[in-house]
Amino acid sequence: MLAFALLLALAPLRVEKPATPPALGVGVNVPDRGADSGQAALEMVRRTGASFFVLEVSWSAAEPRPREYRLEDIQRSARLLRQSGATLHLSIPLVSESARDVPSDLTGTAFDDPKLSLRLGRFLDALTPVLLDVQTLSLGEAADTYFADKPDELRAYRRLFDGAVQFLQKKLPRLLVGVTTAAPTESRSPEVAAELHRRSPVLFYAYCPLVAGAPFTQRDPQVLEKDWEALLAAAGERPIAFPRVSYSSSAENGSSPAKQAEFIRIFRRFLNRADGRRLLFARYLWLRDPPPAEPELQPGASIAERRRRALLRNLGLQEASGRPKPAWAEWLRESAGVKR
Repeated sequence: MLAFALLLALAPLRVEKPATPPALGVGVNVPDRGADSGQAALEMVRRTGASFFVLEVSWSAAEPRPREYRLEDIQRSARLLRQSGATLHLSIPLVSESARDVPSDLTGTAFDDPKLSLRLGRFLDALTPVLLDVQTLSLGEAADTYFADKPDELRAYRRLFDGAVQFLQKKLPRLLVGVTTAAPTESRSPEVAAELHRRSPVLFYAYCPLVAGAPFTQRDPQVLEKDWEALLAAAGERPIAFPRVSYSSSAENGSSPAKQAEFIRIFRRFLNRADGRRLLFARYLWLRDPPPAEPELQPGASIAERRRRALLRNLGLQEASGRPKPAWAEWLRESAGVKR
């Protein structure tokens, strides 16, 4: 008995290693006003704890002619960010909300045509230096919207996607591959989103909580916790991640600067206590409101169109000029770990 007790005393304790929280990101959409402007903004968000970044490569732009690749810029960006300790996600939007993005000579080619899948395989081979620097890869953005009224094309894409996952699992086993849709609570075609995710190793979601039946109107900031807990529970053993998270500060969207700040507080605190093995990362969409990209509204424009414009123009944590909103002050407060 004494010997057994001594053995227990001498045996090393197996301490469960605490899970690290999810990676945090914010889109650094600062206008290029000189060589150092973008770098200064990047360093600023890094100081707030944001170490996650998204890179995007257009297949049609990167392969202007068959087997001719233009990848130097993205290879350089990926390598520099990884050397700085960043966590990276790569997006290759084969589809986006309303368009396909494939090389021009494949425009009319079905997604499950062997010609297209062979070319995609070669393109992914050419991207190997970038894929070695990223942790996750999305092969579509807002894909549930694109395929909502295209059932035949959806089936063809699913076959292409399954083949790409198998190809990359053999080539780079640690790389997690998925497709980005709106979160189920926000998708206008949740059954399409579910089909796209059916065999995905990881679930990528865009999240901007909106009221069903009231176009472009924000739900209460508090819904984030319930929504994300439900998504984690439904995912089972598969990890989830949020490449795009956003919330308007505009009264047109039923919100306010104070409500946006509350959303940021809830968002940051949820991440602080989440398990980074189950929720890999979350990136807030924009650091700054973008400058207007569309002509001013004409008299008589619909309420839905006014709300849509307001949403797109007021998602930043700062105004377009760089002036901080309350949401940015909340972001900094949570970064400093100040509890209220």
